[in-house]
Amino acid sequence: MQTNEPSAFNETADAFAAVATGEPAEIDKAAETAAVETGATADGAPRPKNRRRLVFLLVFLLALLCVLGEEAARRAASVKTVGEEGAFSYETVGWSATITGLLDKNATEAVVPEKIGGRSVTKIGAAAFADCASLTKIELPQGVREIGSNAFAGCSALTTITLPASLETLRAAFDGCSALAEIAVAPGNKNYRSVDGVLFSVDGRTALYYPSGKAATEYAIPDGTERVASSAFRDCSALTAITFPASVRELGGETFYGCVALRTVALPDAVETIPASAFLGCSALSEVKFPKQLKAIAPHAFIGCESLTSVALPDGLTLIGDDAFEDCVALESVAFPSSLKVVEPGAFGGCVALTSVAFRDGLTTIGDEAFSRCDSLSSVKIPASVEEIGRRSFPRNADLVIRGAAGSYAETFAAEAGIPFEASGEPVESAAPTPES
Repeated sequence: MQTNEPSAFNETADAFAAVATGEPAEIDKAAETAAVETGATADGAPRPKNRRRLVFLLVFLLALLCVLGEEAARRAASVKTVGEEGAFSYETVGWSATITGLLDKNATEAVVPEKIGGRSVTKIGAAAFADCASLTKIELPQGVREIGSNAFAGCSALTTITLPASLETLRAAFDGCSALAEIAVAPGNKNYRSVDGVLFSVDGRTALYYPSGKAATEYAIPDGTERVASSAFRDCSALTAITFPASVRELGGETFYGCVALRTVALPDAVETIPASAFLGCSALSEVKFPKQLKAIAPHAFIGCESLTSVALPDGLTLIGDDAFEDCVALESVAFPSSLKVVEPGAFGGCVALTSVAFRDGLTTIGDEAFSRCDSLSSVKIPASVEEIGRRSFPRNADLVIRGAAGSYAETFAAEAGIPFEASGEPVESAAPTPES
């Protein structure tokens, strides 16, 4: 039943409002009664203790609402959806979208929109345009921050591309883009820049990618470059010569992988490691000037360099990695330094033109099959410092002779392997270790 009579609650509320606004309010009998019931003073003001409780309750409720709001936002941001719109497939997470594919693999042009599925496009996903062999033109919008691995792999008709100013991360995206002759970078990009169509870090210290479709046969890396990134010159089939500035100190893996026309290389003296697969498949490479500070040649570095006839390794080199010179079929001579400690498995496997090997004192380890399939090898000199020779390190050639100090590990190994041994130099007095079985 409704009534027009003021309730004790309303009167108390009026009293509170009066206190808040500074206006006087009459306190009648009902208000006094309500004050007792609500814990207010006779003049309508809340008692201090209850006021603190009300404040605490309000703060608690606000904090709870904030936590619930953050949790709801977090859950919304983690929700993943997939879909198709226009020419593209996409994926959204939160407020961002990733282009995951081009629906028509035979398309010749692709213009990526700024928004898709109601979300801003911030990423081109891994392999998003892979094997779109007819694609000659791609336009990327401002807002794209990342391009994933192999995003444009196999786009063999693509000739140019412009990276947006917003781009922050570019992974190995252009493998197999054999016609790509230029990479441009939009003004204002804080991470990348283009120098004559070649991609560099914005500070110019790292050479990131030389387009494999460039027609030039020679290239001089700009002075001030300190690092050449992994796969930077991969499959650049037109290049015959590379010139390095003295500023280069580091090479990434697979740097010149598949540069089939590359003939000569003079590596800068500051480089300490030739990385894995750096010159793999460089079948025309006939001359390499090694760095003075070189300490290690990583696995597979020169596999298949079929035109390489001689190698003079610098003093200071300590390690030749697995399969480093495998199948260098024209290699006739190798000058090993006294600093060399380890020749890893398969390092010279298949070097069929190699006739003699002379290691110097200081070497400790020759790995498994280090000289396997070296069918012309007839003489191997092994110093007394060698403590380990792996299984099948040398071919079973009829005329192969191992030479070394009498009583050395080399003699013991030769006996176990059934290879003739010829003693030379001073005999070793200490007992040699037992070779690997």
